[in-house]
Amino acid sequence: MAQYELNVIDYWLIVKKRKYLILLAAGLVVLFTFLFSEIFKPNPLYEASARVKFDRTSTVAQQLMETMSYSNANDLNSQTEFIRGFPVMERVAMELGLVPANVAQDEKRSATYLNKVYNLGQEIKTQREGDTNIIRITATSGQPEMAEKTANSVANAYRFENIMTRNRLVMESQRFVEEQLAELEQQLNNAEEALRAFREREGQVFLTDEARAALETFTKLEEQHNEVTRKRAEGERQISVLKRTDAVIGNQTGRIFTEEQNALLTILNQRLLDLLQERNTLLINYTTDHPQVLEQQKKIDNVRAEMLLELRAKLKTMQDRETTLLDQRDHYRNRYLQFPRAAIEMSRLERNVKVNADLLATLKGKHQELQIKSAERIEEVTIVAPAIIPSAPINAPNTGLNLMVGSLMGVFLGIVLAFARESFDTSIGTIEGVEEFLKVPVLGVIPQFDGKEMEKAARARLPAHASASTVENFSKLICLIDPKSVLSESLRSLRANIQFASMDRKVKSVLFTSAGLGEGKSTCVTNLAIMLAQEGQRVLLVDADLRRPIVHQRLGLERVPGLADALVGSTSWRSHVRSATDLMLGPMGADRVMSTPGLDNLHILTSGSEVGNPNEFLNMNKIKMLVSEMNEEYDLVLFDTPPILPVTDAVAFSSCVDGTILVYQVGRIGRNALKRAKFLLDHAQANVMGIVLTNVKSEVTPDYGVYRYEYR
Repeated sequence: MAQYELNVIDYWLIVKKRKYLILLAAGLVVLFTFLFSEIFKPNPLYEASARVKFDRTSTVAQQLMETMSYSNANDLNSQTEFIRGFPVMERVAMELGLVPANVAQDEKRSATYLNKVYNLGQEIKTQREGDTNIIRITATSGQPEMAEKTANSVANAYRFENIMTRNRLVMESQRFVEEQLAELEQQLNNAEEALRAFREREGQVFLTDEARAALETFTKLEEQHNEVTRKRAEGERQISVLKRTDAVIGNQTGRIFTEEQNALLTILNQRLLDLLQERNTLLINYTTDHPQVLEQQKKIDNVRAEMLLELRAKLKTMQDRETTLLDQRDHYRNRYLQFPRAAIEMSRLERNVKVNADLLATLKGKHQELQIKSAERIEEVTIVAPAIIPSAPINAPNTGLNLMVGSLMGVFLGIVLAFARESFDTSIGTIEGVEEFLKVPVLGVIPQFDGKEMEKAARARLPAHASASTVENFSKLICLIDPKSVLSESLRSLRANIQFASMDRKVKSVLFTSAGLGEGKSTCVTNLAIMLAQEGQRVLLVDADLRRPIVHQRLGLERVPGLADALVGSTSWRSHVRSATDLMLGPMGADRVMSTPGLDNLHILTSGSEVGNPNEFLNMNKIKMLVSEMNEEYDLVLFDTPPILPVTDAVAFSSCVDGTILVYQVGRIGRNALKRAKFLLDHAQANVMGIVLTNVKSEVTPDYGVYRYEYR
């Protein structure tokens, strides 16, 4: 097949030609997409998100209590990890009922307990929103209510843990002072009761000014000694706390409390708290042997070592101070023992009352300060937007989008298959291709016509009692039913091309044949004969198809007698020729024949009687004689013969006529079959004038206003 460059119109014609293949491919892909989406539909997962705002703040009470220092754990990235840390997740797990609320410390260290808490942390996602200080907390669950509850529980637990972490010193101090207040109130009551009982028993006892001054000095020294002793004991306790290595994940074991303001211990203490928090965050995803955890533990040990050095230096200073105060107190004790016993006892009782009263007043003032600090508690976390129950799962299959993509893929696949099918199509797809392949010109292009519409038009022109077969046969006479149609114009074009093709060589007899059955040669030759007769030429239409004749049915004539009778009998063919008179007696009727000009120039020789094997009666000499006689009496003789490939009747006739026209229904048979038919005609030395393409779909192109043809 000749190769030609295809333009956009050619591609569009191929798409239209294979439209059913494209639609089938698209439908199958869409169906497969739908079934795949339904079969492999995942279990629904719902996602709920709560948003919290984190602000690093510093109140006046906090500044008086601790010195703030910057740490990487305080930035938002560390906070996003802290949310998924053990303290927050443990509180959430308790609230959701995943772990019991009250369990022993040993059970908290069990693998089952820790895995439940850690697994919950893996199901929570935290992300900072852009460059803001807002953190999005997202929880995923198979139930929408559970997703909403989990997200809000994490937000509330994070807020509570932040408050507890940042205000722990205030709460610890307040609890300690409240315990001391209760104890001091009892001690003051006891001291006052003892002083009252002494005065009732001994009466009023007086001391000199010198003795009273000595007693007051002794009392102050003893108070200072007791205070230094208490601080030394507290320092020793702090050292023992820092030396402990059995810290539990989630607790603040190892963190000390100091009353000193703006001291190095306060800074180191805050640094230790931040490092412990960072370590707990790392333990969410890593074990204690991970390099990052070991590096963090090394930093914690370094801070503890610095705190131990500071505490030991402080403890050494307190011990020296305690020794000095003890010597001074003993010096005044010797003078104190020289005073009267009653005076000493009363002074001791009064001193106890005064010390307890002063200490109680001091603690009450401290308690009020701590209450103010507690009211000013630091809240760095604010819940900006609580989570709501999600309305749709996050993994719901987008069936509409899938079907749309599937349909596009199906159309694309269909187009690919259409072009592949076109490339493997053995039929010839263009007029140029036919001419190049057969080396003969295309004399005519007969467009496709709607058989039902033609039958409807034929029924309108026939009597009401006409049979269905009569209507069907008459509907094939297009030039009589609709002489101004596209089909009629194509037949006129065929007539003109035949006349042009016979200008160099006089052609009076033309044979019409085809490669296979049902390619439209009988309809073509019958309408062409009528049009030539209407033009004024004497035309003889010979039905040379002795096997499956159809011309007599088209024109409503009797089959016998005819050509077969002339070939096998002794009668002349002239006696079997039918004319307009015979047409008047048929279904067409006298009115139709008389109203149609030129039909008196049309003569028909039907196929005649049925014979067993036509090949036995096809005498070449007799056929040549018949054709010669017909050529002498008529302007043009048209032969309708059987297909070439099934039988050889047409080959026998082709060598006896002036010209042969091959009728080809585009796409019906392969190119090899068409090539074989042309070869048989050439082998019989037939004069192949050209080829007629039938059943071609016609359409009007609005861009050019002319008819063009597209193969069906």
